[in-house]
Amino acid sequence: MRPLRSRIFAKRRLAQPTEPTAGERAAEGTEATPATPPADGTTPPADGAAAPPADQPNVAKTPDLTDEELAKMAEEQVGNETIVVTGSLIDRRELNTPAPVTVLDKADLDGAGVSTIGDIIQNLPAQSNAINAQVNNGGDGSTRVDIRGLGANRTLVLLNGRRVVPGGTGADSSVDLNAIPLAVIERVEVLKDGASAIYGSDAIGGVVNIITRDDFNGTEVALYTGGSPRGDGFAYDMSFVTGHSSKKGNIIFSAGWQHQSPVMAGDRTYSAFDKDYDFTEADPTMRESIGGSSATPGGRIAPGAIDYDGDGIPDGMTNLCGAMVGACKPNGSGGWAPFTDDDLYNYQPSNYLFTPSQRYNAFGKGHYDLSDNAKAFFEGLYLNRQSDQQLASEPFLAAVPISRDSIYNTTGGDVYDYRRRLEEFGPRRSLQNVDTFRIVAGLSGKVPEDAPLLKNWKWELSYNYGHTTSTQEGDGNLILSHLANAVGPSFIDTDGTPRCGTPAAPIPGCVPMNIMGPAGSINSQMRDYVTFTGVSSGFNDQKTALAQAGGRITKLPNGGDVSLAVGTDYRQEAGGSTPDPLTATGDTTGNAFAPTKGKYDVIEGFGELSVVPVSGLSAAQWLEFNLAARGFKYDTFGSGLTWKAGALFKTVGGIAIRGTYSTAFRAPSVAELYQGKADDFPSATDPCDTDLDGDGVSDGPIADPVTARRCAQQGVAPNAVFGTSQQRAVVGGNADLDAETAKVFTAGLVIEPPAVKGLSFTLDYFNIKISNAIQALGAQVILANCYTRDQDDACNQIHRDPQLAGAIDFVDDPVANVGGTTTDGVDFALAYDHKQGGAGHFHHQFEGQILHKYTLDNTIQLLQGVGYYDLGVYPRLKANFSTTWDLKPIDAGINVRYIGGYKECVDNDCNTPENLQMYSRNVDLNVTGDLFVGYTQKSKVGTTRFTVGVNNITDQKPSLIYIGFAGDSDASTYDYMGRYVYARLSQLF
Repeated sequence: MRPLRSRIFAKRRLAQPTEPTAGERAAEGTEATPATPPADGTTPPADGAAAPPADQPNVAKTPDLTDEELAKMAEEQVGNETIVVTGSLIDRRELNTPAPVTVLDKADLDGAGVSTIGDIIQNLPAQSNAINAQVNNGGDGSTRVDIRGLGANRTLVLLNGRRVVPGGTGADSSVDLNAIPLAVIERVEVLKDGASAIYGSDAIGGVVNIITRDDFNGTEVALYTGGSPRGDGFAYDMSFVTGHSSKKGNIIFSAGWQHQSPVMAGDRTYSAFDKDYDFTEADPTMRESIGGSSATPGGRIAPGAIDYDGDGIPDGMTNLCGAMVGACKPNGSGGWAPFTDDDLYNYQPSNYLFTPSQRYNAFGKGHYDLSDNAKAFFEGLYLNRQSDQQLASEPFLAAVPISRDSIYNTTGGDVYDYRRRLEEFGPRRSLQNVDTFRIVAGLSGKVPEDAPLLKNWKWELSYNYGHTTSTQEGDGNLILSHLANAVGPSFIDTDGTPRCGTPAAPIPGCVPMNIMGPAGSINSQMRDYVTFTGVSSGFNDQKTALAQAGGRITKLPNGGDVSLAVGTDYRQEAGGSTPDPLTATGDTTGNAFAPTKGKYDVIEGFGELSVVPVSGLSAAQWLEFNLAARGFKYDTFGSGLTWKAGALFKTVGGIAIRGTYSTAFRAPSVAELYQGKADDFPSATDPCDTDLDGDGVSDGPIADPVTARRCAQQGVAPNAVFGTSQQRAVVGGNADLDAETAKVFTAGLVIEPPAVKGLSFTLDYFNIKISNAIQALGAQVILANCYTRDQDDACNQIHRDPQLAGAIDFVDDPVANVGGTTTDGVDFALAYDHKQGGAGHFHHQFEGQILHKYTLDNTIQLLQGVGYYDLGVYPRLKANFSTTWDLKPIDAGINVRYIGGYKECVDNDCNTPENLQMYSRNVDLNVTGDLFVGYTQKSKVGTTRFTVGVNNITDQKPSLIYIGFAGDSDASTYDYMGRYVYARLSQLF
């Protein structure tokens, strides 16, 4: 991947006499202090519209001007140009802002070794724990962004300064980044600060503003391909962009196709087998073991699983395995043999490690000048995504008992815990087909310069409509009622045909299943009776009407002035998801969920005031105070006000001090309000399970008195063995939710010494405190609150099944306003851009985040996240180092990504002191490196650029996390692909 040369301030590139090379673009994109504003302190008119992207204005294309004339015109424009920087509604010429903004420009994006914008943004140090294409079990094919690790729904994503409809399988609360095609993106501005006063709900962790190309005149075609040297994970991308400019306007159109092939978990050494770790084992060399599933193709019966007397309660096994008291398996000769760890089923070869997808996209944008002071504009976006996830075939885990009267049951009793991997049914798959549509249309302009009031004020009236529709097809699950019939009583009919039911009450159409037979004993008739293909559907809908205006109010002495922006908008969010009928009723072996549908409306008024009392003085080159506020009224939870204050002071020596304080909020989403109850199966260990080493045999009574007492109260035997690493949780919405609120503080230092041209250093402290947070606690937290912290409310959320010896049936885990989250840390960046004589042009950057605190208050306990895996990956240090070199026509670069280490503990609970001290291990730091080389050639037909590169050049494995849900690591943090080779060819005509 090309190094991400992120910068803290946006720097607009102006007219260029010729198309710049990659190295020239690198030079222009450095973090440089803009020219000192003129002494009259003229500041720009205000406008809430998005900043026009950085590209070549029409003047650069005027054929009658010489290169010298063009360069002079560009230099003159620098002093007068104004843009909107993300996080402000005020047009500004001073591009340093009170809040930290990181910018990825077109050179960064074009040179990246991936074909989607989401994969690029996820590599920023401030981003963490967001879902992506490596998430198979629990993924939906989307890629999201999560600034500060506070949740993707707390990062606001904009396109050209306006909201983007959430994407996914229905009733989603965040944007699928990869719905925006990479080919049309000019730059990305990442505001690492709360911005609810500017943009409204969701901007707590930060804002990602994706800005598309504008005033493009010409045609560009690009081809990309890449893959792993192991022969998998191939990706292909083709894009086409064309644009035309005239004196009255511009129009741009883009179309593209992208394809990603899968990687199987069994094809990487680190994920070929699931590994277990015994934190309690004294001998460190004996702690790791090869794990797997007890549901095997050959079958397994648990101890104490058979009810011989018909009272509905298992009585235990009688000599099925001789003197063996553990689990048993069929021996292939009609008898039974002991079940050992060697019999565990390896499900990894059937699981995706990197999920496949395919995308088709089209994008259009344009404007037409109606007069000197008004224009009409539009944006249009369409994308179709097809993606899928795959898991090993369905495990039969005794969801229904096997009847003693089944013709295939030879045990003499009802079997309540028989486990078998149904390989005859094929893998379980979820296939998504998602369409995203977005259209923006409006009028914008400025008040004439000779107007008596508000002269040169900019204004906009616009309407933004976004809609996603999706279908999701699920294969491999079973119809629960049919399964109960198939393993229930059965008989041989007079014609010798096996029938379900009894001779007096046969079940029409049912085929008895030989569930206790060896692998391959289930034929196609048995399979067809119990299987189905379920199709669910969903949608998201977003409508926004916006009116805003702004500009300078007055000039002030000492070169300053006052500017104001005001506006109002109306927004409606709607969403829903409809499961297939069987899933809705829960009559399947898959995750049941009920329909979701709802909407809400909000009316908002907002304003921003910028006061520059001093500008252009020797010791006070720029002093700015910024105030913003937004009032809102939701039809769900009511009204409120959020505000923000910031300041920026630039003085001698290239030193600037900046800071902000703001309140922020997030309204509950449609899903959080109206989601129907749904099943989830998170990774969680049952504290009442006495099998500590996973061998199927009890390791003795529970030592902790609180845990032992709670388990006994719930009817669990002292030597209970369940062998489950996942528990069923029932999640759902809550119509009584309030908005969550936040307080955000940032303070920063910027140093750009004039004596060392091209050198810059930034240091920004951030502190975010979220209160009344909307969240589900999670099954493992609820279990710990009950069995370790002795909380009655938590124990009431745990439901056990007496017919399964007290195994957990489900855990209630709805969303609620509970506690909150606090995080603070420091962002830093050191950059140096310089030319080295005949050796070429160099750019070096070291950027990172030092995390001091990340805590989750669940109203019962303050859970620490930094340095532990309890809440996800929150290392103390994350950093990127990059360097690029350009010596025309060749350029090259390297990037090194560092993710610090932390600890994981037994039961994923390092917040229990005993676990941290005695039952923990260190998760290693992770370092990956990328390399690329490019060649740019100009000719009569245009500019040709060819890039080749290698990502993860050392083939670094992801850090080993035994508690990690997939691949014994964390799919949202580490690279699962391994070494990856790519090539990109682009032609600009």
